[in-house]
This record gives sequence, C-alpha cells and structure tokens, in this order.
Amino acid sequence: MTDSDVGRSPSLEAKRRKQKVSWSISEIDQELLWRKWFPRVEVNWAAEIGEDDAQVLFDACVSFIESNCYISFPGKGRVPLVLRDAQKQVLYDWIRYRKNVCLKARQIGFSTLVAAYTLWLTFGWSDRHVIMLSRTERESIKLLAKTKYAYKWLPEWVRLRGPDLLDKTRQSMTWGNDSKIESLPSASDPARGEAVFLIVVDEWAFLPNGEEAWASIEPVTDIGGRVIGISTANGEGNFLHKLWVGSQTGSNGFNGIFFPWSAVDSRGDEWYEDKVRNMEPWQRAQEYPSNPEEAFVGSGNPVFNLDVIRKFTPQTPVGAFHISASSRSSVQLIEGGPFLIWETPNDDDRWTYVVGADIAEGLEWGDNTVAWVICVNTGRPVAVWHGKIDPDVFGETVLPAIGWYYRHAVIAPEVNSHGLTVLKGLQRSGYQRIYRRRTLTKRHDKPVESLGWLTTMTTKPVLVDDLGAFLRETENVPSAQVLAELRAFTRNDKGQMEGAPHDDCG
Repeated sequence: MTDSDVGRSPSLEAKRRKQKVSWSISEIDQELLWRKWFPRVEVNWAAEIGEDDAQVLFDACVSFIESNCYISFPGKGRVPLVLRDAQKQVLYDWIRYRKNVCLKARQIGFSTLVAAYTLWLTFGWSDRHVIMLSRTERESIKLLAKTKYAYKWLPEWVRLRGPDLLDKTRQSMTWGNDSKIESLPSASDPARGEAVFLIVVDEWAFLPNGEEAWASIEPVTDIGGRVIGISTANGEGNFLHKLWVGSQTGSNGFNGIFFPWSAVDSRGDEWYEDKVRNMEPWQRAQEYPSNPEEAFVGSGNPVFNLDVIRKFTPQTPVGAFHISASSRSSVQLIEGGPFLIWETPNDDDRWTYVVGADIAEGLEWGDNTVAWVICVNTGRPVAVWHGKIDPDVFGETVLPAIGWYYRHAVIAPEVNSHGLTVLKGLQRSGYQRIYRRRTLTKRHDKPVESLGWLTTMTTKPVLVDDLGAFLRETENVPSAQVLAELRAFTRNDKGQMEGAPHDDCG
C-alpha cells in the first residue's frame, strides 16, 4: 500500500468497482473528511518535519481526534475529547520533532492525548509499529485501554472505512494495514531488534530501569524512529533530569517542553493554594510544579540535603588509571583505566587513608563495583575505582593495590553476597589492614570481631546518616557521577531508600 492509498480499505474499494456503485452525497462528505484526517502529504517521518507540513498534519490530527474520539470522564461518563491549548501545543511538537521529552505536572491529560495520537498514527497509515513503555504491566494495560476506548466509540462509518482490527489483546492492537500498537512494561526490553516507528515512554523518571530503557530505544532512533518521553520529575541526577538538561542545552537532539500545573484551564490560584496546604513541599514540587527548576530541585523526597550537594563542584581528576598489584612493592599504575585520582598519597606528611568498597556481581547490565579513598587527615575524597570486574579479581589484585598505594590504608569491603569473595581475595593477597566490626553473640553476649562491613536493615540507616553528616562537613565531592547519584537518592512511598537507577557510587 502506498502513501497515496492511506487508510483505504482494499476490499471496500474492490467491491465498489465490481458493483459500479455510485457515491451518495453523504459518502462523498465522509470521504472528504477521511482525506482531511489522513492527508496525502509526502513527508519524511524519520527526520524533523518542516513547519508547513507539520501544520497540515497537526490540523488533520486535531480534526480527527475532536471529530471522533471520546473519553471516560469521572462524574460525567463518556464525553467528546476536546483538546486544551497545552495538549495542542505538545501534539504539534510530537508531530514536528523526532525526539521529544515532556516534563509536566500531574493530570494534565497527556496519557489521554497519547492514546488518541497513537490511534490516529496507526489507524490511518500502514506499516507503523508503535510501542508504549510504562513502569509496570498493570500501568501498560491501563494506558492501552485508553486507545481501545477511543477506538470502540469511533463512529461506525469511520471504523468501517478504516482497516480491520485483527487482534486486540490486553497489551496490543493490530490493524489490517500492518500497523500495530503495543503497550508493555519497560523491563521487557521490547524495542531491541524491532523496526519501530514511534516509542512512547510514560513516566520515564519512575521507570526502574530508565537508562537501560534508553539503551534499548537509542538504536531505534539511530535509524529514524521517533521518541516521546513523558514524565513528572523525580528529583535531580536521574536519567530524566540528564535528558531534560540535554534538551535545554541542545546537546542530545531532544526537543524539551515543560507544562506547569496551570496548563489545565480550570486550575486557579485557589486550587493551587489548596494543594499547598495539603501536600508536603517535595510532593507539591513533583506533582504540581510551576517551572522546571522547582520540578527537579524540590521533587523526589531526597534523602540528602540538596542545598549541601549543590555547594560541591565536580573537578577533573589528575589521571585515570588501571591499578593492580601482587604485593606491596609491585603496585602498577597504567593510564586509561577506571581508577580516578584527584589527590596522590601524601607521603611527606605521612597522611592516613581509608578505603570503602561496594561490591557488585560484575555483570554487564548490573551495578558497578566501587571503591572510594578518603583522606583521614583532611576528610576529602581523593580517589575512586568505578567499573565492572569479577569480584575475585577485584579482591585479589585491585583492592589491595589501592590500599598499598594509599599508604597501607584500612580497607572496609562490604561483605554482603559477592563481598565475601572480595574479602577472601584480600586475604589471599596478604593484605592485613582490613576493617573489623564488633558484634555480640546471641548465646553468650560476648563481643566477636568479624572482617568487613555488613549491610543490614539496622546498619544501612546508620551508614546513610553518617554519609549525610560527612557531606555537611567535607570541603568537596569532586565526582560528577557521585553528585548525580546523591541527588537522585530518595525515599519512596514506603519510606525505603533507593537510587535512580543506581546508587553504587554514593
């Protein structure tokens, strides 16, 4: 099917030619409407669309939606979908620009707009695969349900004029024109290897794997696929925040657009003041911000004081090295590795150093293993090792090398899970200065010393509180990666602390 045959039902046309049926006035009017909604505009959707063509397509889409689509409105039932100014503004951008990120307040009708827009894109054109990603399977089903509702209540002649709906599952709709909509949880990695026309990411800041989702999506954009990211904010430093900043500086090719709480016409000052009285400040900033700065700075229920974190300035390390050793006298530093050094060991003043290590499994898609070096005399972070590595190799060759290099520093490895492998490696290397923790035995209440730091439900809050105190007292944290993770370390609705998506550097 060619672009000139947009949305045409082959079986209906063949039947008309065979029977030589003439068109009635009403049928001519309907055909004119159809061609208005799905104009024969030759555009390259794999690139930015020019203003004139974008305006034609925008007018067509708005006309289709407002002429045919209904929504279920609380307290009113089924009502026609009439687009607000904010919805029209973002719809034009979705059509014109290939990559969009929309930072918004809560409940301004963008999910409903996505449902109607994807229906227009696939119902009227052939060979268009649209994927919508949500945080969970339940949310993905709810998002597609809006599209299904809009299709169900299309005028009968519109449904007959368009392609047949071949299948309708909980998470997909497939048309007879070879177009398809899928609505899936982000964890399913659905975009990899697919020829996708458009990917919509709903509430990107709250996906459990925001960066991994982008890693799956990015190859699609490289071959001309389109992307729409929609989200409220969830603090600073996470992937959405980076995406938004890049859209404002022009560094990532995204068109960024913000919509405040007032984007809904019925919301006035009295409505907003009621929210101020009944919500925590971080919740109000997240749900109903007035500007992008408020959205990111105030949202996310951050664990650490953001004013404290903002005082720090990222610095360029003096070097990045590979470090290894088989003994105290054989430490090797080779340029071009994951060990970043801001301050070399101070041998003249015989300063003392400590090393804290957070151990990961070493898998390509998992967390990184991290070892921070802190100078005891100044309280400054002076170096960090950050990367993927097998735990046994890290414990036997890398971690002891860091300790020996920094004047035989005390090393405190986390001994949860793979940390035990690291601890055994440290012992095999002959490293002696390993942190010891003291606990009481349950049977005799006698103190027992054990090697390494054990993170538990009891010790983690203490560790976080101590980190908060350290941040207030230290002069600077030089790593941009750490600062981003500290800003994105938040408490969820259950009071649990979590990073977005990682917190290994912090």
